[in-house]
Amino acid sequence: MPARSVRRSVRVLAGLALAPALLVVATACASGDTAATPGPATATQDPAAPTGSAGSVGTGGGLPQACSLVPPGEINSASGLALAEPSPSGNERRSVCAFDTTASGGVGLSVGVEPASRFDAKAEASRNSVGVPGTEVPGLGERALFFYSDADLPEGVGGVLVSGGGSTIDITLQGVGDEARTRDAAVAIAKVALDRI
Repeated sequence: MPARSVRRSVRVLAGLALAPALLVVATACASGDTAATPGPATATQDPAAPTGSAGSVGTGGGLPQACSLVPPGEINSASGLALAEPSPSGNERRSVCAFDTTASGGVGLSVGVEPASRFDAKAEASRNSVGVPGTEVPGLGERALFFYSDADLPEGVGGVLVSGGGSTIDITLQGVGDEARTRDAAVAIAKVALDRI
C-alpha cells in the first residue's frame, strides 16, 4: 500500500483516539506487515494513574476509569462481540481502556474518558482525521456523533463520541465489519458505559 495511505490510516486512528496497542495493529494491517502485530495487549497502566476497578482517575474524584465502564462480559453481551480482557492506561486528564485485536479475534476496541468540555475539540479532530462530518446519534447521552471510514483500512475503523454523565466518552472499533455493524456495536458499548457512569 502506498505510504500516503498508511499515513492517512494512522491519522484516522489517532483522530478517533485509539490507544497505542490499536495503532500498532492498524499500521501493520495497512502496510501489510504482519510481523509488527503485537501479542497480548500492549497498553500499560500509567504509573501516575490510580489503580482499582471503579472510581476515578486523578485526584478529587474527577473522571471514572474507562475500564470500569466497559466490563467485557457486559459489552460482549450487548454488542455481540468476543472481546478479551482490556488493558487500562491514563492519567488525571484522560482514562483509556484498550482491547487488543490479537486476543479478540481481529476486533480492536478503545474506550477513552475525558471531561465533558472536550467533546467539541474531539469531534473536530475526528472530522479532520476521518474526512467526514460525523452523523448525530439520537437518544445517546446528551449528544453523540458516529464516525466511520474504510478508505484506507479494508476492515474499517469507526466509533462514537458521546457527551454524558459529565464526561466525553470515545468508543473506537476496528475490524468489526461494515459501517452498520460498527455503528451498532459502538452504540451498544456506549450505552453500557453511560449506564455505569
